[in-house]
Amino acid sequence: MSMIDERVVQRIIERADIVDVVGDYLTLHRKGKDYVALCPFHDDSSPSLQISTAKNICKCFACGEGGTPVSFIMKYEHLTFPEAIKFLGRKYGIEVVERELSPEQMARKTEREKLINANAFARDEFVGAMLQGAEGRRIGLSYFRERGLTDETIKEFQLGYSPSEWTYLVDRAKESGVELEVLESLGLVMKTKKGDYIDRYRERVIFPIHSSSGNVVGFGGRILKKVENVGKYINSPASELYDKSNELYGLFFAKKYISSSDKCIVLEGYMDVLSMYQKGVRNVVASSGTALTHAQVAHIKRLTQNVTLLFDADGAGIKAALRGLDICLEAGLGGKGLLLPDGGDPGSFAQSHTKEDIEAYFREHEEDGIAFKGERLVAEYGTDPQGKVAIIEELAQTIAYIEARITRELYIGVVAEQWEVTAEALGERVKRIREERNFNRTRRERSAYLSPQEVTPQQGFTNLSTKAISGQVAPKVASPRVKDPLPPYELTLLHDIIDYGTVLIPGFSTGEEEVEITGLQLIHEATQDLRDMEGVEGLSDHFMQILDRLMDAVQLAEAEGAEVDLTRLLIGSEDDTIREYADRYLIDKCSLSPRNDKFIKEMEEPEELGKLLMRDVLSLKLHKIEEQIQGVLGKIRAMGSENVEEYKELYEELKQLSEYKSNASQLLGDRIYTPSLLLKK
Repeated sequence: MSMIDERVVQRIIERADIVDVVGDYLTLHRKGKDYVALCPFHDDSSPSLQISTAKNICKCFACGEGGTPVSFIMKYEHLTFPEAIKFLGRKYGIEVVERELSPEQMARKTEREKLINANAFARDEFVGAMLQGAEGRRIGLSYFRERGLTDETIKEFQLGYSPSEWTYLVDRAKESGVELEVLESLGLVMKTKKGDYIDRYRERVIFPIHSSSGNVVGFGGRILKKVENVGKYINSPASELYDKSNELYGLFFAKKYISSSDKCIVLEGYMDVLSMYQKGVRNVVASSGTALTHAQVAHIKRLTQNVTLLFDADGAGIKAALRGLDICLEAGLGGKGLLLPDGGDPGSFAQSHTKEDIEAYFREHEEDGIAFKGERLVAEYGTDPQGKVAIIEELAQTIAYIEARITRELYIGVVAEQWEVTAEALGERVKRIREERNFNRTRRERSAYLSPQEVTPQQGFTNLSTKAISGQVAPKVASPRVKDPLPPYELTLLHDIIDYGTVLIPGFSTGEEEVEITGLQLIHEATQDLRDMEGVEGLSDHFMQILDRLMDAVQLAEAEGAEVDLTRLLIGSEDDTIREYADRYLIDKCSLSPRNDKFIKEMEEPEELGKLLMRDVLSLKLHKIEEQIQGVLGKIRAMGSENVEEYKELYEELKQLSEYKSNASQLLGDRIYTPSLLLKK
């Protein structure tokens, strides 16, 4: 088994030219030494996409989208990173060489491919059983046709049927050499008490569920006859491939239409999507009978900022729609609600109307999400004083999800006027809700950072003391790590690496002499004492991976007498989080003014640069000291009055940490501070 060789990735990134790549899709207009074009990621009426020849990136100054040639292809073609690399490799005639995986990587990749292949096998068998089997044509195919689906739609969505035979899929798996244990893990077959395998989806029409890249990750099965104590639908259980809360039915087929229309319509069920899609309304997905989840909204957000929720008009459907609207607003999306006339369902509505009628109805009847929620709440609470109080509280909870202050205050004014309450009172309630949520979020994050064991600041943070003995290492304790996003102070250091990682900085003390080191080496050396610390979260896994990977690349380049481009290494990372951070920072830098460039040029004087980097490192360390202080204070507050001796010990720890904090704060001055100075002051 193999993955794309890193040297090939770097060669393709180096070769890919942003003007060349974007020019394949858009009409470019020269503007000085750069170019502009209509942005493909939103409805652009005047050229908003700036293409920088010097920085080899693009950025839309209207919607904020853009990136490197690789990220542009990923967004425009809706490809994964490996797929985009292969795409550009073909464009530039570069053979994509793959490298051998480690045994662990190979085992994981092999297992995942085995699951994907097993699902593909099952899909093909279900399709064959419906199109070629007498039972399948008589029951399965007839059902789909009666529901108004054409053979073209049936074929495109790979719909199928599982026969009534107890071991139809089991027998064909044995003939094809597909492991029954794998099919069992995917929920396609199950064991009887005797230990024999039988089919799980018997006598059901089958709806394959595709990932955004097109692989079948799960199945939904609908039984067509009423059976006592048997649910109408069954779905694939959670597996390495499938998590119901993460998948949107139809997303693979709809993603390009969602992107081009800049809008996603979320429906409830499989047939709703199929009927709308067949009618020509193709920017549709289904949440598969549940309220939208944060993971599903994250998929939508990559394609558009605009969501319309069209759920069934029953109590469960409306409740799911209202919860989905809150999640959309929390994610920064524009959420709208829509109900069909007379409580109709989207499938029937699509079949009885033309595409033009459907789109016209949507335009005329979809409502702003908060207004939609207010109207639905009237039916639940009524409009007497107590009912209004309940409605206002619910709407305040929803408004509090909105991060953009101007938008939030606009809604506060509109809701206050409509529900006869002062904007000041409503604004104060929204503010209080946001503060409570931030407090709870901070508490959850702190509990995620801290080990379940007692926090012992003296042991856990000795190396960060400005009076610690150089070289002392705290004992290692396994603790949960927050994988992403990068904490703010680490994000600052990542930006420093991108900007100054290869710049030589003089005056670095090794204890015996002063030498020149690069910005990357300085940050790597200065953060060594933050790794694997006891009691508190040190460096995050992602940031340690960045430092170690870049240091290895630099050492390899030095051994070969070659130069290394740190930025190119970061934007070519296989790790999505690392690559996206680097890519986003490069895009954001395009927004800076010429004055900022002048300021940066002044800061690039080596001595000033050394001060800047050490300030950023020390700011991270000061933050960690403050975390410890809060931990000790929390323990003191939780103590009983009888624990006098323990109180004295904690008080001494607090005094010592406060002294460390004072020393670190004093060090944030104008001198250049190396790790040795930090430890010896």
